[in-house]
Amino acid sequence: MAGGGERFFVLGVAPGCDGIAMADQVRTVRMEIPSSVELVNVVRMTILNAVESVGALSGPRLDDLRLATSEAVTNAIEANLQRDAGRPVKIRCDVYPGSVMLEVADFGHGMPAEQSLPPITDPARLRTEGGFGVPLMRTLSGDQVEFIPGEEGTTVRVWLHQ
Repeated sequence: MAGGGERFFVLGVAPGCDGIAMADQVRTVRMEIPSSVELVNVVRMTILNAVESVGALSGPRLDDLRLATSEAVTNAIEANLQRDAGRPVKIRCDVYPGSVMLEVADFGHGMPAEQSLPPITDPARLRTEGGFGVPLMRTLSGDQVEFIPGEEGTTVRVWLHQ
């Protein structure tokens, strides 16, 4: 178990639903996990299984979702660890035919101002530690990323389309 006895759990579970709620053409996965990097893979696999099971994304776009999920969840965990490690990370994924909306909410201090880093495509960027998550999510989603600041943290929404 992560963090000495902590458990993750899936919200909104209907009997026999395994954490995935369905409404017409939309599947919604909701999870709330402790701020533990060991759980990033659990979240990623849960989201990918839900998306792949209905064929919403495939091939390279499924790989893009895998990477965007890892980046968003890892960033949220790191934000929580800086402010209050006892707070959970909340994940929601709406799966539509041919598209996905991933939402990850943390309880961190908020997003820092845009860093003055070289563009992600600049070879000089290889000499820079960190700072790849946000530009990577923007690139993978075709710039369909939304950052919603709040008093108790930040919510990130990423849209991916087949």
